Amino acid sequence: MTRILFERSGGFMGRKVSLEIDMDDLPEDEAGTLRELLDEVDFFDLPDDLRRAPAPDEFTYSITVAVEERQHSVRVSDTSMPDDLRPLLKELNKLMRQRL
Repeated sequence: MTRILFERSGGFMGRKVSLEIDMDDLPEDEAGTLRELLDEVDFFDLPDDLRRAPAPDEFTYSITVAVEERQHSVRVSDTSMPDDLRPLLKELNKLMRQRL
């Protein structure tokens, strides 16, 4: 079982929103896309905190992935996000908008 907790905070309004995903409950195509994106960025090898000094009105993201006994969290902001992490954040933001 793979679970993802995705949180976005900051921006102009400073609003915090979150999404909890149980990948077993997703359609297979969505779950497969998320698995591929997590594998492509070697998620469990990323540093815990990729943030730098905050920029005005930027978003900060927290992603926690739990697979069986293993769990890892990464915090990143718009300005500190590595390019290879952007597709994963884009997909998580899309899923969050669909569920709000």
